[in-house]
Amino acid sequence: MLTALYMTGSWPVLRPYVLEQVDRLTRQRLHDPQASVDVLRPILSTTRFSPPLPVLIAGGALPDGSFLPDTELPHHAEHATAAEEVVKTIYPSLPPGYQIELALEIAPQKLAFIATLVSSKSSSDIDTRTEKKDTLELLSPAPIGQAAANVTRWFSALCEIDIPEHDGLLKTSQAAVGAFVQHGKSTNTRRAYRSAIRGWCTWAARHGLPALPARSTDVATYLADLALRGRKPTTIELHRAALRYLHHIAQLPIPTAQALVTETVAGIHRAPGKALPRQVKGLTWDMMCEVIDAIPMTTLVDTRDRAILLIGYGGALRRSELASIQLEYVTLDDDCMRITLPQSKGDKHNKGTVIVIPRGITRFCPVRAWETWLRQSGLKLHKKTASDRSTTAAFPRIWSPPTSKPSISSPLPKIGTQSLSDWSVAKIIKQRCLAAGLEGDFSGHSLRRGAITTGAQDNYDLMALKRFSRHRDYRVLETYIEDDHALSRHPGKSRF
Repeated sequence: MLTALYMTGSWPVLRPYVLEQVDRLTRQRLHDPQASVDVLRPILSTTRFSPPLPVLIAGGALPDGSFLPDTELPHHAEHATAAEEVVKTIYPSLPPGYQIELALEIAPQKLAFIATLVSSKSSSDIDTRTEKKDTLELLSPAPIGQAAANVTRWFSALCEIDIPEHDGLLKTSQAAVGAFVQHGKSTNTRRAYRSAIRGWCTWAARHGLPALPARSTDVATYLADLALRGRKPTTIELHRAALRYLHHIAQLPIPTAQALVTETVAGIHRAPGKALPRQVKGLTWDMMCEVIDAIPMTTLVDTRDRAILLIGYGGALRRSELASIQLEYVTLDDDCMRITLPQSKGDKHNKGTVIVIPRGITRFCPVRAWETWLRQSGLKLHKKTASDRSTTAAFPRIWSPPTSKPSISSPLPKIGTQSLSDWSVAKIIKQRCLAAGLEGDFSGHSLRRGAITTGAQDNYDLMALKRFSRHRDYRVLETYIEDDHALSRHPGKSRF
């Protein structure tokens, strides 16, 4: 049985995403677009999902003091019971006083089961009536002085609120304030804050400390505890920012601004023995050609992944930007393709950013890869009414058909309507690099980093690279450039 539903938005908006992955009987049971969480939870607790959903272990502090980040398990699950069995492989025996809570996360980009290790006492302190309230009722008031588990759920619900439609009611406008405040942060930032607050609340509950409001001495102790457990300074800064944001939206004094917290963080940054930051490998042009040549091009997934890699490189795109490309915002002409990004990291006011990728003549041309993908996938723009604001994902999920008998022709792959998640884009990059036999730590940022590095190796100046990468700061831009020619370019080489 699912303990909770984590919905990134309202049910009317998220319902089409769920219907796409459930069986016919469940689709009939989910006919009401205005159904409450109390109605949805038992239905989705017994639903079979196709394809199976990923199972994640939520980050938090374990009873032994170690920290468990959000971790995706290798096995997926078709339903909640199967997800519980997968989680049992991680926790064959639970520590005394702890239990597993299983939730279903429903977001526009993905569905997933999320398991959390919680204290039985903290869980029993939760008012069961709270679970029967809708999202708007969960948001007000802030759970000041309540159990840490209540704070976790309140903050999670706040991070997931969608902008309501105008109906002239004061209550709706008041709820919209919280929604607009949340949309001031990017989706990735809200996701990171939610994980950080979950970790803080788990730690506070374990030590019997108040989670909201937090005392500055407790916050400093928590950040020091993270440092002792080997967490990176950037991760500790994230937890500090999340706690500051938690108190900001709860309209409480900010404990992270106290001198004790500030000096603790400063000492963490200067402490000896820190681990070196992760060095993600850039996918330079020569490496990119190796990866592209290693793609067999025998399936529709191969065609899609090839277009993702080349377009991501050609536009120096972030993985979130790649995942968010919509067919309506891509135009082609004889010279180039133009991709409009309604939202991006550097566009704080969402004015829109236009990415231009020139047309080439080789098999590695991103524009040609895009045209091949469109031709083979059959993606097309649909006629829409004036009130229809839906868009078509440029890189949707693709589900391979089940293996058929030799005498029966294989069915065509199923193309979804929703975009790949940014996690999926990063996974594609890693898998394709591994299949090509490349050595190094590749990630979702490898395309962007490799494109900038290649531009620097081709002697483009920093101004041209800054325009290409859309960085706002030259200092940040320089960190993206990998210089493997430190010896040949050393200023003293011709003088020594």
